[in-house]
Amino acid sequence: MKDILRLPVLFLFFFVLLFLFFFGLSLLAQWGSAYSEGREIALQVIEARMLQSLLNVLPAAVLVSLAFLLARTAIKPGSRFLSLIIPLGGAFVLLAFGYQILVGLGPLEGAQPSVVDPTPRRYLAPGVFNAVESKVLYFEDLEERRLSSVVVVERGGSDQKLLYFPQGQVAVGDDSVILRMAGYTLEVDPEPVFAGMFAEDPVLRRFFTDLDFLNRELRRMFQLSLPAFYFAVLALVISFYASGMFFRLTRWHLLNAALALLALRGFLALFRFMKEGVVFELDKVLRNPQVLQFLPELVLLILGGLLLILDILFVPFNRWEEG
Repeated sequence: MKDILRLPVLFLFFFVLLFLFFFGLSLLAQWGSAYSEGREIALQVIEARMLQSLLNVLPAAVLVSLAFLLARTAIKPGSRFLSLIIPLGGAFVLLAFGYQILVGLGPLEGAQPSVVDPTPRRYLAPGVFNAVESKVLYFEDLEERRLSSVVVVERGGSDQKLLYFPQGQVAVGDDSVILRMAGYTLEVDPEPVFAGMFAEDPVLRRFFTDLDFLNRELRRMFQLSLPAFYFAVLALVISFYASGMFFRLTRWHLLNAALALLALRGFLALFRFMKEGVVFELDKVLRNPQVLQFLPELVLLILGGLLLILDILFVPFNRWEEG
């Protein structure tokens, strides 16, 4: 009966720590994206995006906390019934109702115009060399949208050019930054000056891409209807919980941990693949989006349910104690 207190406390402990950690990293990235514009602008950007950052880190914090709790339960098993009910119920409540509470604090991203419009200093830094695709850009000063003493180095093959312009103009668009200097136009992607400091490791880039997709899908389901949102949350929670069986699959603990991480990662990748790949292709044939809009969630729910049944029937609950 100790599990009645131990499991909820452990789950909340993991969740609070991870939620604060992920939220802190998100704020740091937001700060870095606008720091080149000045401290005041960076603080305004953080304030404007704080609620959206909370919403974005909530699913990751809940699902990773659930994985930590499952690993802890595999090492020190208690009541199998409570180890089923408490993690599933706790993860569902935290994600479903926590999301609703945060949404109630303000509109979702895209529901209102941007509070802080970016200035050219977010993407271009004076007095340093700015790498722009295959070119290098240098300018002495940037006042509002006016550049002074601009030098452009065109690299590529043996034919390299060094161009100088006494002044130029810069305009920030929705998807590009355009520089115009005396008949010479340069269009670049709007990448913040310090973006490289906060760029994801190539190994983790696909993982963060899948998390971004998960956030967009949860937002879409929430805007569609509450029952649809609850169904999506239930599918995620059950599939992630069912992956916990891999922590107890064999007597080799390191192998179990590796299999569990692969399963958890695989569910995220499968969720995105079903939506962007399978559903997209089936939609061309069926021409009925109403039939397909819940297919990724349904697949996760079915796979998670099958794994859960296999876990209960065939995988020992106290495998680590036997080893």
